[in-house]
This record gives sequence, C-alpha cells and structure tokens, in this order.
Amino acid sequence: MDKGHAIGIDIGGTLIKTVAVSSEGDVLYRDILETRDYSVPNESEGPGNVNVQHWVRSIHEQIEKIQEILKHKISCIGIAAPGIVGKTGDYIACMPGRLKGIEGLIWSKALDCDCRVTVLNDAQAALFGEAWIGSAAGYQNVVMVTLGTGVGGAVMMEGRLLKGTIGRAGHIGHICLDPQGEQSICRVPGGLEWFVGDYSLGKRSAGKYSSTKQLIEDYRRGEKYAVSLWRDTVRVLACGIVSAINMMDPEAVVLGGGLTEAKEALFEPLKEFLDEFEWRPMGSRVEILQASLGEHGGAIGAARNSLQNCPA
Repeated sequence: MDKGHAIGIDIGGTLIKTVAVSSEGDVLYRDILETRDYSVPNESEGPGNVNVQHWVRSIHEQIEKIQEILKHKISCIGIAAPGIVGKTGDYIACMPGRLKGIEGLIWSKALDCDCRVTVLNDAQAALFGEAWIGSAAGYQNVVMVTLGTGVGGAVMMEGRLLKGTIGRAGHIGHICLDPQGEQSICRVPGGLEWFVGDYSLGKRSAGKYSSTKQLIEDYRRGEKYAVSLWRDTVRVLACGIVSAINMMDPEAVVLGGGLTEAKEALFEPLKEFLDEFEWRPMGSRVEILQASLGEHGGAIGAARNSLQNCPA
C-alpha cells in the first residue's frame, strides 16, 4: 500500500542531512545544512551545544519547503540522531557528550506538525537505509560500522534491526580492545572508537595529525610514520570487525562514514588483516561492503523507519 511520502532528517555533529522519499524508495529531494550554524560554542564542554529553537525552526522550514516543492502528501517524518531512543520512539533519551540540548527533545511536539514523527539511532538508520535501497539490499543478517568523528554501529538479524532492551544494541565503537585504555563516552576502556575515530587522532599521533584525511594523504605518499600509524589503525579496525563477525555471524559487514572515502587506502590493508584474523569455518567468508547511499544514508533510513511506523 502506498503510504505517501516521508521526510528523513539525519542530525550530526557537523551536518543536518534531509531527504524526501516515496514509499517505493525513490529519493525525491535531498539537502544539507551545516550543524555549526545552529550550535552554541562552549570551550569547556566542546562543540555541539545546540541552539535548539533556532535549529528546530530551520528544520521546520525545510519540511515546509519540501512540501511546497513536492506538492504531495507527507505521511510521516523520520529523525536520525546519535544516542539511545526513548520508549515512545519520538525523542533521544540518552546522548552522552554530544549535541547537548537535543537529549530529551520531543520531536513530535517540537516540530508541531500533523504527521507522525519517529526517531532512530543514526547508525541504525544508516543500516536501515542500506538494507532498503543500498549496498546491503537483499541481505538478512548484516553488521554496519560507521567510521567518522567516532565509530558507530548497528546490527540487522533475520531482516530486523537488533535494538536490545533499551536500544543500545550495535554500539560496536564501544567494544573493549584494551582494558587499560582511555575510557570512552560510554565508559568503556580502550574502545574501538578511540583507536579509529577521527576525534582521537590528534592524541594518537602526538599532535602530528588533526584529521584522518591528512593522515591518508601522507600514507599514500609513503611517509613512514603515516604508513605505520594508518596500518595500526586499520589493524585495530579489523580486530573490531572480526569480533563482531564472531558474535553476530552476519552475511555481510557494511562500512560507511567519512573514513571510507579513503577507498583503496582503507579496503586494501583491511582485506589483508581480515585474511589474517577472520575465522572462516567451512570456507565461509563474510562480505565487506562499502555503503552506497553516501552522506544521506541515515536520512533515508530514518524516512524508511517512519514509513514502517506510519499508520496505513
């Protein structure tokens, strides 16, 4: 049954991505706003203390713009954001250390619109989008790892998103790889996110690099320290991936996020380490896929989630 069109909005630390999709999966509109335009800097707590009213107003304007352009019924709105979704499914209940002001915001009330509003964790939304019309379409058992400022994750089993008791399932970035390491925002010592996430690169490189993009450029030029640091980074990522494989037994692992723009610089050494570390009983081998929906994948997944939860 055609449930009309849905709007998906993915809220991140640097960008707000917006899409409109049909119930058949056609992407009819997409746009990007910069998060920093709607945030209040706070040096003591870091970036991302959101000017909530300004932000909500701007998103509401986006929704009105889409409705005017499409001239079609908008059945529902989906929001994707970091954190754990509240029980009623229309707000983020817990978002430690990020986007202060969004935690606890009831989006169905804030947007004051007639259609249903649903909220989904951003990594879960990215996997939901990829499993719908992206690189994971057709798979039933998939693990997704999102590589960017931090490391996010999501799991799909038997065609259903694995959410767990309170919605925190799939936080692969916070599996412990070093019990003596620095604690993550989720209290885990030596988590995968610390070894791979862009946010920690300055410390991991003793101040030499401020972004993974710079590191990759030097890696490609064969700069000795960059080669060593990047290979160490990918080696730890491979350890995280095989840990997820051994726990979840997926058909495929989808990698998304900004770090995948490194392409062969990421996937070639990753294959090398996976050939060394992955347990492949009976000759089985898990597919490693690059997300195909790009930076709008989370917004598409959020829209899909809203369509599934929209009254017929």
